Amino acid sequence: MPVLNEVEAPEFQGPADPYAALKQALADARAAWYDAQQNTFDYRGFGASAEYRGLAAAAAALGAFACETLGVGKRLPFWLNVYNALVLQAVVAGALWAAARLSKDFFTGAKFIVGGHEFSLDDIEHGLIRANAPRFRAMRRQMAAGDPRLKFAPYLFDERAHFAMHSACRSAPRLRVFGEDSLPGLLEEAACDYVRDHVRVEEGGAVLRAPKLFHWYERDFGGESGVRNFILNRLEREEDLEAIERRRGGCALRYSDFDWTLNSTA
Repeated sequence: MPVLNEVEAPEFQGPADPYAALKQALADARAAWYDAQQNTFDYRGFGASAEYRGLAAAAAALGAFACETLGVGKRLPFWLNVYNALVLQAVVAGALWAAARLSKDFFTGAKFIVGGHEFSLDDIEHGLIRANAPRFRAMRRQMAAGDPRLKFAPYLFDERAHFAMHSACRSAPRLRVFGEDSLPGLLEEAACDYVRDHVRVEEGGAVLRAPKLFHWYERDFGGESGVRNFILNRLEREEDLEAIERRRGGCALRYSDFDWTLNSTA
């Protein structure tokens, strides 16, 4: 697949502040084409819209953006917004509509230029946002030691970032736009929403049924006990909390399949 945000026209004039333009374009796309209640997106309508053209122009301008100028507290929201915007662009570019099921190639094949370097979606997620950790339960790190792209990574890893990246499928976290000032609260909101949407307490509190995402990235949460604690600390339904309390927290973790079907409305 070619680089999706590559600028071909020499007369191309991007926005003066590509990142601000990208955040605004992502917010506009979310407001116009995303159903937050159903966690679905009208990709077909978006692809023919002014919102898509605005996002594509902002994404193209990211090619020359000086990522190294981003300071502490700015890199994580930058890459989360870039990831979420480029996922939307990749779906439209690939014409993946209602019946599509996303594959590994979607996250490795789509390429983008950011700050003068080429990135896949996996490079952004695992190489930068997850502090160059292996994909799923693999052993090999996403980027080799000394890769110049690593200098753009956030300074600290926050495990709640897993729930801030919208991967355009039915088991994906909700689509959000992140700002520097509101980041901690939005990350916590994203984590709580994901637990509410996808975690179930079963068999009278004996089983905690969670998406396989928690299994794939167990190490990011401090192992199985860390996953359990992360979820238990964010359960909201009183009946669930009471059922687990009756068992004194002795619930077994079970994982449900991750649904990679595109979360398209059409």
